[in-house]
Amino acid sequence: MKPIKIITLCCFALILVLPMLFFNFEENVASEIDNRMLAPNPLKAEGDLTDNVDNYIKDRIGFRNEMILGYTVLNDRLFGKMVHPSYSYGKDGYVFGAGTYVYEPYTAYHEQFADAVKAMQDYCEARGVPFLFVLNPAKPAVLEQYLPDGKAYDRKWVDQFLAALDARGVRYLDNTVTLKEHTEAGEAVFNQKYDANHWNALGAYYGVDAVLRELSVDVDGIYIIPKRDLTVTTKVEKSLMVSKFPIHEEVPVITLDQQPVWNGEGYWPDLSLHSSYNAFFSYTNPRPEATAKGLVFQGSYVNAYGYPFFAAGFGEYVGIHDYQNVFDLSYYFNIFQPDCVVFEVAEYTFNETYFSTERMKNMVLNPVLEDVQAKQAEKTLRADAVTVEEGQRLAILRWNTEEIGEYGWLVLDKPYDLQKTENGWQVTMDLEDYKAYAGDMKFCLLSGDTLTNFIP
Repeated sequence: MKPIKIITLCCFALILVLPMLFFNFEENVASEIDNRMLAPNPLKAEGDLTDNVDNYIKDRIGFRNEMILGYTVLNDRLFGKMVHPSYSYGKDGYVFGAGTYVYEPYTAYHEQFADAVKAMQDYCEARGVPFLFVLNPAKPAVLEQYLPDGKAYDRKWVDQFLAALDARGVRYLDNTVTLKEHTEAGEAVFNQKYDANHWNALGAYYGVDAVLRELSVDVDGIYIIPKRDLTVTTKVEKSLMVSKFPIHEEVPVITLDQQPVWNGEGYWPDLSLHSSYNAFFSYTNPRPEATAKGLVFQGSYVNAYGYPFFAAGFGEYVGIHDYQNVFDLSYYFNIFQPDCVVFEVAEYTFNETYFSTERMKNMVLNPVLEDVQAKQAEKTLRADAVTVEEGQRLAILRWNTEEIGEYGWLVLDKPYDLQKTENGWQVTMDLEDYKAYAGDMKFCLLSGDTLTNFIP
């Protein structure tokens, strides 16, 4: 056999064998190229075994990332096509998140969501705390003219959802209006390519500014951040976010002249957050005119770019990753005792992955104790098996009891909502608030028409 044939056969064999030699057997690993978890061991996964094996091999074969990147770049350079699993090209070189311009039908899910938002607003307002729901638009909603030929962005479901909020009397802000206004004025509030799924730093500033201005109507101590407080520069991004796809784009970077101070030490591990959505922000503001305390339930728009502006607008700012966590509103309200509450949502997150229907339906928000006391008969009993666990920043009070109630409260200098547990009731609060109280505590349970006070 001629040497050239031997070399060719050897090269061909290496091409076949090397990917198997570098097979990725690591458990619980994410792909850098398309920002998702790789298929798990087919013997441990649910579903059809044949499909599981096929997916496992496709995801774990050696040099997968390099092959996808090479194929993607080759299509881009030769044909001007984006074949990346997370992105798609629009006109004039604009990049959009794959699937972000898919039409969404308006369903019973959205009605349930509107009911949940209304319940949150009622809970806050009953306690004298203003509430604001904020809708942040997807990139195609603001830059529809750059979508691929033949694609249009149908937002009828958004209009229907906002109408549902109107019908329920929910206070909301649609930042689509804000971002379109600045876009029409010639400002780039979304990047052309980089981070195709979110606004950029400039868009975040304008979006948060609109929220702060809306809240300042009835909340004292909010600082409206003027542009003179900002230094706007740019930096060059050389690849798409969560991807190695090469680009070269200058994107805005904003620096505040007075930086808020991180104040989140000591909350872990006592603060309860969803295991998959556990972003947490806690800042204090050095500006004396900023005195309001804001509790913001926020998604990736704010987690990525918006949080510095909330931190600069409030005297104290607490940000909670909203996905699934927002349905534990009373838990966070107890701990942080805010002056106002914001619930921010990006329009493409209205689905079960981020906001579960079951969590909406099972959300428990107590009525105001004073209202219950004015309407129901009361009696008093003794309570035992009360324990207190003191962490660095939080105190957890547990009452192990078989006493049943529809709602429960712990009363110190003010009422705190109790959460039902398998063994009784519990409440989490700020440790300093617990230590500052020197009087007697009592637990109150509402069962039927009777409010029972339990004195430890």
